[in-house]
Amino acid sequence: MIVSKFIPKQGTCSLVVEFPDDLWTLRRLISPGDTVVTKSSRVSKREDEFSRPDRGERVKVTIALLVEAAFLDSSVGRLRIRGRITESSDESVSTSGMHSVSITPGYGLTLKKEQWTPVYTSILDSARKTGGRFLLVAMDRREAGVGLLSGSHLAILSTIDSGASGKGGQEVDTEPFLRKIVGVLRNSWREGDLIAIAGPGHTKMALANRVAADPDLRKRYVLVEGFDLSGADGVRGLLKFEGFKSVASDSLLVKVQQIVEEVIKRIARGEGSVAYSLPRVKAAAEAGAVESCLVSDDVFSRNTDEEDVVRTLNTVEQKGGTIYLCDASLETGKQVSSFGGIVATLRYSLRQ
Repeated sequence: MIVSKFIPKQGTCSLVVEFPDDLWTLRRLISPGDTVVTKSSRVSKREDEFSRPDRGERVKVTIALLVEAAFLDSSVGRLRIRGRITESSDESVSTSGMHSVSITPGYGLTLKKEQWTPVYTSILDSARKTGGRFLLVAMDRREAGVGLLSGSHLAILSTIDSGASGKGGQEVDTEPFLRKIVGVLRNSWREGDLIAIAGPGHTKMALANRVAADPDLRKRYVLVEGFDLSGADGVRGLLKFEGFKSVASDSLLVKVQQIVEEVIKRIARGEGSVAYSLPRVKAAAEAGAVESCLVSDDVFSRNTDEEDVVRTLNTVEQKGGTIYLCDASLETGKQVSSFGGIVATLRYSLRQ
C-alpha cells in the first residue's frame, strides 16, 4: 500500500492499493459514516432532441461517498464500498440515491474519518511493513516462471517458453528467452526489490549475467542453489525451499511459515496457548491473550460473518497482537484454512 498523505489529526489518509493484501487493510480501516473520495463512473443522461431517452453517456467523475457498508470479495480481489454521494466533480451527476465503487489493486482513494484512533494508525503502519518484495525466477532451458512475493501474497507474473526441445533436440538461440525474462523483471521491478534466480547452473548464470548488466536490476539479485523446478510450479515450490527461506528471512511469508510450524508443535504437545476458529480466536482477542493471528483470505467462503472477522482482527491489533494475512493458494495458507481460516498463538493458556 502506498500512502501519499496521512494527517491523523484531520482524520485524512490518501493511499493507493497495490496488492490484494491491501484490500484487507482497507476493509479494516473503513467504517460506516466514513467518507471515501475516489474516481468512479456514472451515467449522465443527455436531454437534446436527438438523444434516446433510455440511453446515457458514462462519464468519469470524482465523488465523495458517505459510506454505509463495505464488502470484501477476496476470491476476485475486490472491495465494494456502498454509500450515498455527497459531492461530485460533475454537476450532471446526481447526489441523491445510492452508489457503489469497486476497489481493486491500482486504485487510489482518500479516506476521511471523524476520528482517527491509534488502532487505525496501527493497522495502517502494519500495511507498510511488508518485509520487502521479492521477484522470483524458477527456470530451466525450456521454461521460466516469474513471480512476485509481497508480504504473504504470491502473484505469478508470467510463464515463458524458450522453444527449446528436450535432450538431443536441436539447440535454439536462448537470447530471446532470456530477454523476455529480463523484460518481465524490468516491468515489475521497483527500488528495493530483491531478485531471486533459481535453476540449473549454466542457465541460471546466463540470466544472472544479463540481470547484472542491467543498470537497475543489477543492484539487487541473488542466486538460489540446489533448486531444479521451473515454471509457475517452480515459483510456488521455491517458497518452501530452505535455500530461498535463508535469502528471504525477513519476509512476512517466512514469518507466517514459522508461526504455522509453532502452532502445529503446540497442538501436538497438547498446549492450550493456541486458538483456532473464529469464536475461540475472538474470545482470546477480547481477553488480550493473542500474540499473533493468522487469517486466510478464504475465511469468508465459510459463511463467516465479515463484520465479526473485522472486529476480531481490530481487537487483536488494539490489544497488542499482530495480524498476518495468508494467501490461501499457497501451502501455508491452506494450513491456516484447515484451522477454520483463522488461528492464533496466545501469550498464555486459556484452558480452564
